[in-house]
Amino acid sequence: MKKRITALLALLLAGCSTGGEPTVGGDAEATAEVMTVTVGPQRVDCVGVGPMQCLVVDGGLFYDRIQGFEFEPGYQQTLRIERRQRFTPATAPADASLYQYRLLQVLDKQKARP
Repeated sequence: MKKRITALLALLLAGCSTGGEPTVGGDAEATAEVMTVTVGPQRVDCVGVGPMQCLVVDGGLFYDRIQGFEFEPGYQQTLRIERRQRFTPATAPADASLYQYRLLQVLDKQKARP
């Protein structure tokens, strides 16, 4: 009888295992979206948690960091990036983005006109 209970308990515990890496925030979906974006040639003043310098991505302020990307002033760059959700709105810290971004490829890099 003890062997049956032990076997049943082992099966139940095995069924509860996710088998993968947990995401930050626990229940955030680990889906990734590949995007093509254009990064402007200059950073601009913006305010996030405090005053900071933001990238201009597709004409709008971009407050996050793109892992693997080194910004070069004076160059407009077209990038292929991956956006992955790392938090849900319910689990995100107040000063954090729901997403993390990672550079996949620099598609184009051109010297900006003055």
